[in-house]
Amino acid sequence: MSEFPTTPAVPRAILLATDLGPRSDRALDRALLLAQRWNARLVALTVVDPDAVQMQDILAGRRLLAWYRAQDPADAAERHLREDAAAAGVEIATRVEEGEVGEKILQVAQAEGCELIVTGVARHEILGRVALGSTVEWLARHSPQPVLAVRQRARQSYRNLLAASDFSDSSRHAMETAAAMFPDAALTLLHGFDVPYLGLRDSGRDASIAQADAQARQESERFLAQVRLPASDKPVRTVIEHGDPAYLARLYARQYPTDLVVLGSHGRSALYDIVIGSVARRILELAPIDTLIVRDPHAGGR
Repeated sequence: MSEFPTTPAVPRAILLATDLGPRSDRALDRALLLAQRWNARLVALTVVDPDAVQMQDILAGRRLLAWYRAQDPADAAERHLREDAAAAGVEIATRVEEGEVGEKILQVAQAEGCELIVTGVARHEILGRVALGSTVEWLARHSPQPVLAVRQRARQSYRNLLAASDFSDSSRHAMETAAAMFPDAALTLLHGFDVPYLGLRDSGRDASIAQADAQARQESERFLAQVRLPASDKPVRTVIEHGDPAYLARLYARQYPTDLVVLGSHGRSALYDIVIGSVARRILELAPIDTLIVRDPHAGGR
């Protein structure tokens, strides 16, 4: 069993990466809730595209709007962040940067000592066409900090976690990290398995699926025996099904109370594609629930 670096029980500093759009308000509310629960320092960051704003100023000037005054995008973003902090009634450190979104997020997270990155999936045209959904996908491959992509309104703390697992060390690390962050939450392990060449078989399909199911259940028991979880009176529920893990996760979240899906960024099977491929984009764009992506610390450099 591979050993991972010790993960703090809860983050001591959180970075909120926001594009200041309306949907990012959900990420702000969640970051505030987590900061209050963990007594963590909260840093709010927005990355602006000054060229886009200057172009809007030029176009407005051509219309001869006497009342319009050009504004510096960094000043506008700073004012927006300060207003959000004042409305929340809590202390939030604000950062406004210019440049490539993903790289700036990681630079600020490292400089501020943040151990969790919280972000939404919206866009805000006035600050440049920044799609945080694609940024989450990029961060999943590059961020050493866990990345929390927020979709839901933050009505309460996370109470039901769904850990999609392929029984790899990466998924074990993700599961342990999430359980340490939210020790009071119920935890469900979801594993979707495939049967090679099943579609080419004329007979024995049910027997092949049953055999693979039994093997997966045995492997899940060995996997859970290695997972280091906080002491809890809530047993880990195990869901083993034949099918695509992304599809199964979406169905499960619709059928049962689920607040957060937990993923490791590197695995040994199709689960890897959940984070870096087309399935990842579909989950980040369409899934109605929040997603925590935990990068494998053994993964290669950026």
